[in-house]
Amino acid sequence: MEKEAVTAVIATSVSHCGATVAKTVPIQRLSHAASHGVGLSPVSDAFDLGGGIDPLQSLARPDGDLRLHPDVDVLRTLGGAPGFAWAPVDRTYPDGSPYPLDQRLFAKRMIAQLAATGTSARAGFEIEWSVGLPDDGFTPGTDGGPYGARRILARHDYVRDVITALDECGIPVEQLHPEYAPGQFEVALPTRDPLTAADEVVLAKLAIGTVTDAHGLRASFSPMVTPDLTGNGGHLHFSLSRAGHPLFGGGEGPGGLAPDGEHVVAGLVAHLPGLLAITAPASVSYLRLRPNEWAGVYRVWGVENREAPIRLVPALDPQAANVEVKNADLMANPYLFVGCVLAVASATLSGDVVEQLPEPVVGDPGLSDCERLPSTLTEAVAAFRADPVLASAMGEDLHRTIAESREAEVRRTAGMSADEIVASTRWWAG
Repeated sequence: MEKEAVTAVIATSVSHCGATVAKTVPIQRLSHAASHGVGLSPVSDAFDLGGGIDPLQSLARPDGDLRLHPDVDVLRTLGGAPGFAWAPVDRTYPDGSPYPLDQRLFAKRMIAQLAATGTSARAGFEIEWSVGLPDDGFTPGTDGGPYGARRILARHDYVRDVITALDECGIPVEQLHPEYAPGQFEVALPTRDPLTAADEVVLAKLAIGTVTDAHGLRASFSPMVTPDLTGNGGHLHFSLSRAGHPLFGGGEGPGGLAPDGEHVVAGLVAHLPGLLAITAPASVSYLRLRPNEWAGVYRVWGVENREAPIRLVPALDPQAANVEVKNADLMANPYLFVGCVLAVASATLSGDVVEQLPEPVVGDPGLSDCERLPSTLTEAVAAFRADPVLASAMGEDLHRTIAESREAEVRRTAGMSADEIVASTRWWAG
């Protein structure tokens, strides 16, 4: 990146509710900010999706201060915003000690914990978003049917500019295509180390939103923009290897799973109810989680089964085989998402958790006697609070305040109709 072309750096963290929080630093001040930090109140993690602060949360107080340290090793051009660069932050206390509620530091700890089992990970996200005209409801910003070429060609200049902006960010696009719902697109981000994969979700959403605004359109990463349309997901693909040997391919288990890969998949299935409070953190998330919409609402796994929340994706090259976590949307904090998945993987690979791998589901799990995952945020929070692996990995304070954030969302939407819940988050940009 040409630093002399940059005027300012937008430095971001992601709050418990999934909102991107930013401070802007002139480029001349970047080194000082990286070493000394920039101030931010801990109350930012008590923000809700409507921009308010629920007073019942323990973080909803005026006391205290944190320091935000931009990670200059990750400094990127912010595509679509000339003169701006971007960097994620790590949050510390004023004395420089780590802040235990920092989500990015949690992801780092889980990556290190996984490495202690002799295992390395790669990850990549898929981003779905809806493009609409600038009105209060949702009018699709382009025509064309599901996966249709017309949708690309009708807004070819927009699609070109999104791809260009992401490339300027250092995020080469794997593929970009129209999704199922009107005005909906999906982009597959490249496979990275897990921390970089989470960082790039934040950066990609900023770039996509900036380009969309420049075209006089609106972009929404909300799980639902209208109650009747298929919603936006935010899926995670990840792979694991030990001593160079893949865990999700080349083995003799179902779909090519190696024995350790079987353990990890079994652990993920076992912990799906608690994980749902991380991957689907808002009330509107549960309006998207419906059967027969490939959203993953049953406690199952499958080989190339898109109705399963845990989908094994085999490959001719065993190293490329991966697991997709499908019951997730882009209101999920990507650092918490990555960290919690790796926490479950670490617990299984270290032998702390031993689960029996169920048979992979074939066909529609709704036609068989499969357990339904939590269908409301209230149910998911209860499962999250009761999950010992997630509680141990996060530590008491992080685990508790995330649960409080979800319970604040339940209170925010209490008494709302589905239409009102969707309207309250329709143009959520993260």
